[in-house]
Amino acid sequence: MTTPTPLHPGSHTPSVLVVDDDEYVHGALEAALRGLRVHLLTAHTAAEGEALALQYRPLLAIVDVGLPDRDGYRLTADLRRSPTLAGMRILILTGQSPDEAATRSSGANGLILKPFRLHHFLDVVREQLGSRERHEERLPAVLARGA
Repeated sequence: MTTPTPLHPGSHTPSVLVVDDDEYVHGALEAALRGLRVHLLTAHTAAEGEALALQYRPLLAIVDVGLPDRDGYRLTADLRRSPTLAGMRILILTGQSPDEAATRSSGANGLILKPFRLHHFLDVVREQLGSRERHEERLPAVLARGA
């Protein structure tokens, strides 16, 4: 679990929480999100993710379906029940066959399939963070493995 430095009061840097038990995914998403200038929080389990979400109230959470202690749909539904996290956006991340019904019923705002194209992922994240800007830069090959 990342122990982030709390944001300074008045800071407009959005926080993004990534909950995934795969170190490769953490590294890839950290590299991808670095250019968006976000405050990144990372967790490897649902329990860690829930604790970080409640403590730091990120603007966006990216939650993997296959977590070791609770599936991502259930974590998303649990986060949705917290009144302090009412405005948080949540994206489900999965490498399995997409379950759109479970995604909707959990309260997620969207679904991202792995492997994904980096520019598509960044566009979805920007949209969730409220930005209209599109990613036009050349993609690093290691991060665009789904391209």
